[in-house]
Amino acid sequence: MEVVEDDEGHYSEPDVDDDKESQLSVDIPYEHEADGYIPSLDKTVGDEFLHQVSGISKDKNDELETAEVETNNGDDKPVYPVHNENQKWDKMVPILGMRFSNPMELKNCLTNYAVKNGYNLYYEKNDMRCCKDSKNPSCRFRLWASWMSSERSFQIKSLVDDHNCSRVFKLGSIVTYKCIGKHFKNQLLKNPKMSIRKMKAKVSTKFNLIISVTQCRNARRYALDEIEGSLIEHYGKVWSYGEEIMSTNPGSTVKIDVDVMPDSTTYFSKMYVCFKGVKDGWIAACRRVIVVDGCFLKGICRGQLLAAMGRDANNHIFPIAWAVVAVENKETWKWFLDLLLDDIEMGIGHGLTLISDQHKGLVEAVKERVPAAEHRQCARHIYANFKKRFKGEQYRKLFWAAAASTTQPKFEVEMNSIKTIDPLAYEHLMERDPKSWCRVFFEVDRACDAYENGISESFNSVIDLARKRPLLTMLEEIRIYAMERMYRMLLEGQSWGNLKICPSIRLKISKLKKQQRFWGVIPSGVQKYEVRIGNDGYAVDLNNNTCGCRSWQVSGIPCVHAVAAISYLNGNAEDYVAPWFHTTMFLTCYNHTINPLNGSSMWPEAPYIKPLPPQKRRLPGRPTLKKKNDQSEMENKGKTRHTISKIGAVNRCTICREGGHNRSTCPTRPADVASTSRAKNKKPKKCKKEKGKVEPVQVDSIQVDPVDPVQVPAPHVEPVDDPAPHVELVQVDDPHPNVDVPAQPVATRQRIRKYSERITKIGLRRKI
Repeated sequence: MEVVEDDEGHYSEPDVDDDKESQLSVDIPYEHEADGYIPSLDKTVGDEFLHQVSGISKDKNDELETAEVETNNGDDKPVYPVHNENQKWDKMVPILGMRFSNPMELKNCLTNYAVKNGYNLYYEKNDMRCCKDSKNPSCRFRLWASWMSSERSFQIKSLVDDHNCSRVFKLGSIVTYKCIGKHFKNQLLKNPKMSIRKMKAKVSTKFNLIISVTQCRNARRYALDEIEGSLIEHYGKVWSYGEEIMSTNPGSTVKIDVDVMPDSTTYFSKMYVCFKGVKDGWIAACRRVIVVDGCFLKGICRGQLLAAMGRDANNHIFPIAWAVVAVENKETWKWFLDLLLDDIEMGIGHGLTLISDQHKGLVEAVKERVPAAEHRQCARHIYANFKKRFKGEQYRKLFWAAAASTTQPKFEVEMNSIKTIDPLAYEHLMERDPKSWCRVFFEVDRACDAYENGISESFNSVIDLARKRPLLTMLEEIRIYAMERMYRMLLEGQSWGNLKICPSIRLKISKLKKQQRFWGVIPSGVQKYEVRIGNDGYAVDLNNNTCGCRSWQVSGIPCVHAVAAISYLNGNAEDYVAPWFHTTMFLTCYNHTINPLNGSSMWPEAPYIKPLPPQKRRLPGRPTLKKKNDQSEMENKGKTRHTISKIGAVNRCTICREGGHNRSTCPTRPADVASTSRAKNKKPKKCKKEKGKVEPVQVDSIQVDPVDPVQVPAPHVEPVDDPAPHVELVQVDDPHPNVDVPAQPVATRQRIRKYSERITKIGLRRKI
């Protein structure tokens, strides 16, 4: 069970299937451009070492459904087929004269053959038969194989492929737990917590076999042991991978930390990678804005991936560095930021802007390691936490209007509107430091007005498939993606021709040109204008590239007021765009490349102790296995609600309309108003009943006057000619000894007894 530990020692569970950030994309569009192509993160599938614990089946030979046949080369000798061990298990069939590299290959072939057809095969020395004599002596199947004398091959020399037996669902010793474990290795890689019962059901469905629980348990243990052994070999080449990067890409940074136990056992801890071509491209031509974020690994190798993303001249993502750690907390973020700042030569952060989410460990690490940098927090995460307490469309519109405001008066107007609705909502937002999520407080020399970390979420979605791979496989997929992307972006930039600014910036300018016609321009001096519309007016200075709305200074792109003033002069707005967005900066950025690496079989051996896989971390107590789905996830699965949800709704009293209590506990409830609920922590008592027996109920003593017709009314009787019956007082046994009732007339006692029994049957305690 993977957990997240913050700097205060609190734990939280990861999202197993999907990132929660994907649920935040419905409120406002991202402030970056998407790449023009979708990468394919399967470039390392052919590497047997990198994918032996990736959960991917070998698909390069899946189409080979028959055995390999060698050519005759003109000789008269017969040609016998060669067994292909990579063909599908249900296509393996023994053929007379077929050659194998060893007897184990033949046994594997015969096992798959028996499972596919339900043949009850059994072994004798160099011989195989079907159906023992005691069960079906008429089955004539027989196979005999031995080593060839002319070559080193194990060959089927005699085969009687004749079956007349019925299908068997319980095979003997030919189907071992190792055979089952090999078939389920990839499935256990994807789901290591597969239960024995589920595994047995899958065997029955896939192979049409009935096996015991013990066989499933042994098969699962065998497969997990094989995976563990493969992981040990996988992590043992971490040093070799680092040496390969350093030798092929001089100047790159690879940092590997291990944990050494008192018994000298070494465990992998964390790994940081930053290529020289990437950091040189960022230093040369990228804005001093970096987005940092972490995401969970989803495969057999658990942990978290920390990444730092930049923005190129076309507002695309630019991966700078990435690292794998066991858990995202304050210490790992300090370690990551130290290495990152050394690579990009930013010291303590002068002139640097960092954008992140609200992770406590990251916020504290930035304060300690990058005190001089501007730290922005993602407004999407601010609003996601805000709407948990304050829901509604009115809150949403006011929040995003306040976050997008670029002047102090406009920000105060929006915040005062929130304060008017609910002062607690206003205090909640002010406690989150508006300087970190509102544009009015952003620095004016960064050429970036983004207040969300959408580029990191885009990167996480791109590498989603790679995050399910083992450690080195994932790092190789990310490296290949970054290497190929830099080359493709270079070709794309060269195809732009003589464009001065990048296409995405030109698109923004064209939209502003359509909006500027609603603004009136009043000249004031040399290159100075006043742009007005109604009560709004802003001073524009084209000499200093400034506007009263501050949007031009913050983003580096002329605002609609500046475009109106430039159009008044019949000028070109593209000439006033910051140099960070020029095509030359884009080409300079991607002119640096990542050098290719050799395959895993050619990695050098490192003179260090090979580390073991990282130690497993576990939450105290019983882990939660069932994922809590959000409403949006339920709708995507086709499960739609037909009523509104009351989750998070505040129950209010129907008398005073205040929250926190109901009408039964309201302090202002009048005495004559009845309560609709019972007292807290008081449960109604239940009557104990036995089958076939009705327990009597204790009631208070009553006094019944035998001559008073009011207390015990006599039943209505139609008048008849017969004389009235004689009534006499008698002493009878009382079925309810706890009821103190004096001797009464018989008719009266019968009525009381029937009424008491009726109350007893309905199980109520009532005073009569």
